[in-house]
Amino acid sequence: MWTLVPLGNPGPEYQDTRHNLGRLLLQRWMADRNLAPTPKKRLPSGVLYPLSAHLQALVPRGYMNLSGEACAHAAAAGIYPRQLVLLHDDKDLPLGTGRFRLTGSDGGHNGLRSVFELLGTQDIARLRLGIGPFERPLANFVLDPWTEPEWERLDALDAPFARFLELLAETKDLGTLGNLVNPAEFWGELPRTSP
Repeated sequence: MWTLVPLGNPGPEYQDTRHNLGRLLLQRWMADRNLAPTPKKRLPSGVLYPLSAHLQALVPRGYMNLSGEACAHAAAAGIYPRQLVLLHDDKDLPLGTGRFRLTGSDGGHNGLRSVFELLGTQDIARLRLGIGPFERPLANFVLDPWTEPEWERLDALDAPFARFLELLAETKDLGTLGNLVNPAEFWGELPRTSP
């Protein structure tokens, strides 16, 4: 059983912001399959939702920079860090692309930093979802809503994201997954933005 952790901020005011890309894609995937978000288990700082026979989601209830609390409570409940797959925005990747990694630094991402600090390891699988090129100040950029041209690129992410979840559900070895989903062609040709 793999546990997806879509990092983001709670509340409707953050739903369509760049920082919540992982949550947005998972919500759209669930809606396409008529999956109702019915809680499986409530933890002190997060909620577990069943997705399929091999996938579940842990949605943190706190803000992005407190994401590690939900992961720590999940670990205390018997979900090991090696079973987690974080879904998060990445300012250093172009919008419409993704990259799967098994380890690495937080890259300045406050949600990742919180998870790594509270679990005591950086060896946690994650799907980095591009939101770049970014603008400064970065704090404003990640909390701003998507623009109309960006929504076109987001629509093109639904199919490869769904395929990623299919491959994840089928695998027993995360080490092989990056070879399948990291090539640029996996994410498809991006729609051009309007000038």
